[in-house]
Amino acid sequence: MSQVIRNPAVPNLPLAPVEYDRRYLDDLNTILRLYFNQLNNLNTALVGSTGGAFLQFPNGAFHQDGYTTLTTGISNVSTSPIQVTSTADFLSAGALIIENEIISYTGKTATTFTGITRGVYGSTNTAHTAGVYVSEAQPVPSPTTALTVAFTVTDVSNTVGIDPLDLTKVVFPIAGYYNIQFSVQLLTFDGTIDNVTLWFRQNGVDVPYSAGIVSVPAIHGGVPGAAIVSWNIVLPINADDYIQLMMSSNTGNTVAATYPPGVSPVHPASPSIILTATFVSALY
Repeated sequence: MSQVIRNPAVPNLPLAPVEYDRRYLDDLNTILRLYFNQLNNLNTALVGSTGGAFLQFPNGAFHQDGYTTLTTGISNVSTSPIQVTSTADFLSAGALIIENEIISYTGKTATTFTGITRGVYGSTNTAHTAGVYVSEAQPVPSPTTALTVAFTVTDVSNTVGIDPLDLTKVVFPIAGYYNIQFSVQLLTFDGTIDNVTLWFRQNGVDVPYSAGIVSVPAIHGGVPGAAIVSWNIVLPINADDYIQLMMSSNTGNTVAATYPPGVSPVHPASPSIILTATFVSALY
């Protein structure tokens, strides 16, 4: 249950009579005493050791973690629509990870992925049986073209939100300094160590000094190379600005990958992307 304090309403003071009236003064003092008591209670709550518990700031937390299960097995060469339990948490086009294969798709229905291309991004075609997990990947368009990361899930939001017309944009209706933090789960089936670069754009313009580079290990012993990377940046944001998270890959084969829930041991799914934005201060 959230803790909320409310600013007391300004009292409606009665008009003074033409002649002195003790009852009027008593009523006036009672109204003013009540109002100032409310102001004192408000001030005491805010400046106390737990005063921050009563304050709400602009913030937002978002992620991408599409995963489902295969309802019909597929051969190692099939390019027919892939039948799954649900495609609700997936982007309208992109890539899938089924066991050790990445498959691209260009469209979807409620329970199928369409426009299938098998064994992409350095992976190899294999057959898959019904019941296995199908998870989402966000690939770069090419080694020379950056990916603009998309989000479909809002975890929490107080004014900061995803643009419903462009899922790559995180929009800030209220100006201020914001601490923006992200993590990206990277995966590659390529036999070459890959360097992946991540950075921010604000209103479509690269944010200076916001880039970082991480090395993703090559596939080893049949196990894909994986790395998780995270850092943060504090940015001045004007009202209605938006930011985007960008990603590039030297090989073009590293993807931002959702890992489905674990079975042995049991553990939650690992989203491909997590991004949070927290208000720090008014602009100065």
